[in-house]
Amino acid sequence: MSLEDIKSEIASMPLEEQNQLAAFLVYLRHARDPEHASETASKIDDSDPSSWMSIDELREHWKD
Repeated sequence: MSLEDIKSEIASMPLEEQNQLAAFLVYLRHARDPEHASETASKIDDSDPSSWMSIDELREHWKD
């Protein structure tokens, strides 16, 4: 199966399945990034509220 075949198949998938696939691809990319785990851990451990993002800021950031 070619990449073009895969793209065509994905384009015909229901939105929910496309969303699941997108999340899986992000997971794979992060799993292969050795710095991702340490960056995520440091963000989780950051107790300084000035570093935090509000829900509204997060929504605005991921808009579009």
